[in-house]
Amino acid sequence: MYGKFRKTQAIPCGNVPGAHLSGRRRVFYRGCSDARGAVHGTEALQITFINHACVKLALGDVVILCDPWLSGAAFNQGWDLLIKTPLSVDQVMDGVTHIWVSHEHPDHFVPKFFSDIAPGYAAKIPVLFQKTRDKRIKSFLESRGFTVTELANRRQQSIGSVRVTCGVSDFYDSWLHVTDGAGSVLNLNDCAEGEESELRNIARLTGPLDVLLTQFSYAAWKGGRANAHFRELAAKRKLETITAQVKALKPRYVVPFASFVYFSNEENSYLNDHINRPDAAAAAITAAGAEPVVLYPRDHWTVGEPYNDGAARAGYRGVYAEIGALPLRKPSESVPLDQLAREFEAYQAGIFERNSAGLIRFLRRVPLLGALHPVTIRLTDLNETVSVSIVDGFAVATGATEDVAMHSDSLSFIFKNPFGFDTLTVNGRFEATPAGFGKMTKSLAVGSLNAMGLAVSPSLVMNFRVVLMLLRRLAGVVRNMTQANRAARET
Repeated sequence: MYGKFRKTQAIPCGNVPGAHLSGRRRVFYRGCSDARGAVHGTEALQITFINHACVKLALGDVVILCDPWLSGAAFNQGWDLLIKTPLSVDQVMDGVTHIWVSHEHPDHFVPKFFSDIAPGYAAKIPVLFQKTRDKRIKSFLESRGFTVTELANRRQQSIGSVRVTCGVSDFYDSWLHVTDGAGSVLNLNDCAEGEESELRNIARLTGPLDVLLTQFSYAAWKGGRANAHFRELAAKRKLETITAQVKALKPRYVVPFASFVYFSNEENSYLNDHINRPDAAAAAITAAGAEPVVLYPRDHWTVGEPYNDGAARAGYRGVYAEIGALPLRKPSESVPLDQLAREFEAYQAGIFERNSAGLIRFLRRVPLLGALHPVTIRLTDLNETVSVSIVDGFAVATGATEDVAMHSDSLSFIFKNPFGFDTLTVNGRFEATPAGFGKMTKSLAVGSLNAMGLAVSPSLVMNFRVVLMLLRRLAGVVRNMTQANRAARET
C-alpha cells in the first residue's frame, strides 16, 4: 500500500483481479495461493486464514505461520474451535519458512503440534518467539529439534527479505509486525492494547499499516451464569478497543480473528451468550474508518485486491446461529478430598520453593492488601466445602460461606499446574461474586506469576509497574462485575 510501485505483470489470483488502484498507489501482484492455502512466488503481502489465531503471512521470500492451533480442546477442556480446521497439517505447513508463537496460552502454543511436526519440519523451519526470562518455550522447542530465534522486545530484526518486530504486551503476550518496506502487517492477536498512548507508541514503530489482525470478542470468564450484563459490557468494550486501535494505528484493512472459539464445557457454555460475531466486528471496523476483511478458515487474500467476504460472513452467521447445538464436554472425573489434600501439599511446597515464604507471610498481614487469606471453595461435584490457603493449608470447611464454587477437577488443575489459576480464569469453569473473585485472585494467583517468570520476592515488590498492572487488572474485573450487577438490579 505504501512505498514503491511493483512493476510486474499482474496475474489474477482466485476470483479477484490481479491489479487495481489502491488509493495511494497502483499495486500489482505476482503469485497465487492454491486450494491448500500455500503461497507460491508471492511478492505482495498475502494472508491465508487457517483457524482462530492461526494465519499464514506471506511477504517477499518469507511465509510465517502464526500461532498454530488446529484441533483439540484448550484451557482444561474449556474451549474448542468453532469450526473444524479444513486443512491437514502438511497442507498448513506447505510453503512455511518460519513459525511465530505469540505467547504460551494453549490456543496459541500447542506442544503436541510441535512434537507431531518435528520429524518432518524441525530441521528446516525455525520458530520465532519473544525473549523471555525463563526460556521455557525455547527449551521445549529446542528439545524437539527446532531452532528458536528469540525476538528482543521492540527491536527490529531481519528475517529473509523482510523485517520483523515483536512487542511484549502485559505480562506474557506479544504482537508481531512484518514489513518489506512496501507491504506492512501487524498481528495483535489477543493483545489488549486499547489505550491511545500505547497504540501511538506502536504506530511509531510500525509506520503506515496495510493490515491489522486483531481479536474481536471476549475470551475469558465474564461473570457467573446470572451476570449477563457483565458479558454484554465485555463484548461492547472489545469493540471499543478495536475502534481505538483503528483510529490510532490507521490500517487500511482490518482482519478480525483470534475469537473463533466457543466455551465448550457444560460448566461454561453459558458464556457464549454475548460473544461478538464477525458482523459486529466488521461494523465497528467500518465505523472507525478502516475496511474489514472477514476470512473463513482456508480463505486467502492478496492484500490490496478487492475481496468479497460475503460468503465468509454468511458462513459464520450459520455457525453462530447453531452455537447452542455444538457439542459440549463434560467435566472430568471427580478428585477425592484426600487426593486434593496431597496435591495441595505439593502445590504449597512448590510455591514456597519458588517464592519468598517470609514475604508471603508478611504480605498476608498487611490489611490494605487483603491478600493470601483462606479462600472458601464449594466443590460442586463432591458437595463439600474446603478452605484453601498457601499459608494456613487445606482443610474441610463444613458450613462455611463460600467465596467460589468449582468442580474438584478444576481445583486439582490449579494445584498441579503453575498456570492452573490463569487457565481457570480463561475457561470460566467456576462461579464467584465480585468479592469472591477478588479474594480468590489475591490468594491463588501466585502460581500464575511464577508461570510468567515472576516470583513473590523483594524485587517484585519494588517493581511498582508490575504490581500496579496486577492490581489494575484485578480492580478492573471487580469493577466491571459490580457495575454489571448494579445494572441487572436496575432493569
